[in-house]
Amino acid sequence: MIGAIKQAWANFRGFDLTGSTVPPMDGPLRPNSKLDAAPVLLDLADVDNLVVCGQRIVCSVGREIHTLAPTAGDSGYALSISRSRSMDKPVTSMAAGADLLAVAVEGEGIRIESPDGASSELIAIETLNAHCVTAMAFADRSTLLVAVGSDRNPAHGWKRDLMTKTAAGSIWRIDIGTRTAVSIASGLAFPSGIIVSNDRVFVSEAWRHRVLSMGVDGSRQQIALGSLPAYPGRIAPASEGGFWLAMFAPRNPLVEFVLKEDEYRARMIETIDPDYWIAPALATGRSFLEPIQGGARKKLNMLKPWSPTWSTGLVVRCDKEMAMVRNYQSRADGDVHGVTSLCEVGDQLLVGARGSGKIVAIQELAGHMA
Repeated sequence: MIGAIKQAWANFRGFDLTGSTVPPMDGPLRPNSKLDAAPVLLDLADVDNLVVCGQRIVCSVGREIHTLAPTAGDSGYALSISRSRSMDKPVTSMAAGADLLAVAVEGEGIRIESPDGASSELIAIETLNAHCVTAMAFADRSTLLVAVGSDRNPAHGWKRDLMTKTAAGSIWRIDIGTRTAVSIASGLAFPSGIIVSNDRVFVSEAWRHRVLSMGVDGSRQQIALGSLPAYPGRIAPASEGGFWLAMFAPRNPLVEFVLKEDEYRARMIETIDPDYWIAPALATGRSFLEPIQGGARKKLNMLKPWSPTWSTGLVVRCDKEMAMVRNYQSRADGDVHGVTSLCEVGDQLLVGARGSGKIVAIQELAGHMA
């Protein structure tokens, strides 16, 4: 009876009792086009896992690991591929320590390598799902923290993990010397980013739109940043203190609604190619089969920046407590979408937009301390 009265009152007043309302892009997330204005350092399709290891900039593309070197470009500083090497299977995540590079190879395990790949040691933990290592971070030279996005889906199946409402992610602490691992957190909804700061670990929990804070043993778990309008991904340290947070796709009210319609969603998953699901994406506008292409998206044959979209580009600067300070965006009509990795090099932040296949540079770090 009480429920019926609440529903009737909500219908009369226009309240949303389904929880499908997406928080607005406001305050520190106020819309802008700064990523589109940033200089493009390198066009590299499917670029991912940007890290700095020693003096080298390293990234991955599928099963290839590329070492990048500065070069002269049309607008000055640019990047080029100076060296490449191939792994047996796709690389899902990388992390850099002082003189070590951790490389997660899908279905194989985690390789601890020298920056140039001359030496390599495989760590394969039977209880750790090597098919879905989404992020890693060194706590110290002998300890590696690993985020496993899901025990049920591989890393490339992240869209299926969301649309099946799976919460089978976990965080592991690996002792590199003894090759042992212990799970410090489980039941997470696709942890996709991790970083260690002093005695705290910050973890992006993508499908619950939040960043968690916990101790290095998994204790004292609490929400550090919640109710986000996009899906948070990898986290990188900022040289001036605080963090950089990549958000790889925006939330969409229609997706939030579909997530509550179990019968419709099950039929969609069963009968439609994942590229054309009503679901977030790293890039859009590549096929006429994609949903929502007309209507509010275009006016006078022009795509508007405020249009409903499945993909966007979003980088957020956070302070040491993970509170948002400012952001850099590529909106619906932009072309720096699907940001999955980032790292600081000198006085600039390199941003890897996997969806658009670009590495761009944010060059206004100095004087913006969080």
